[in-house]
Amino acid sequence: MFLTGCFATTYEVKGSFDMKAASYVNEKGNSSIKGQAFMRQKGGTVVTCAGQNINLFAVTEYSSQRMVILYKNTEKGYLDFIGRSIIKISPEAPDEYFSAKKTAICDAQGNFKFKNLPANKEFFLTTKISWGVDYIPEGGYLMLKVKTLPNETLEVILN
Repeated sequence: MFLTGCFATTYEVKGSFDMKAASYVNEKGNSSIKGQAFMRQKGGTVVTCAGQNINLFAVTEYSSQRMVILYKNTEKGYLDFIGRSIIKISPEAPDEYFSAKKTAICDAQGNFKFKNLPANKEFFLTTKISWGVDYIPEGGYLMLKVKTLPNETLEVILN
């Protein structure tokens, strides 16, 4: 008889969420971000984020710490479902952290767009892409750090 178990590793976020630092996510501006999110399966088939949320978080000290814990950096990352299931962040993020974001929905081709964003600001884009075989989830989470430009639409790919 074999016994297996997963033990979560707890990572601590230093400091607390600063709503004022993240408030620019709700400011109006003349910048946009549009893009596409997808993953390629081992066989080459592309799976998009169709129907999933794309989240836009302000880059703050707090959000940067969370991205480093989850993705091991703050520029671009991938985290599989098993990896996410064994990461515990302490303390848990306050509700204000999740309410201080913008959300778009990916269309069937994995396209998304955020309009009227403030210029010269940094954001984290995050999403989940999943598929499954015999009820076993595959895929994972994607993250990309971006910076808006005045009067421009930034085109990005999360993969």
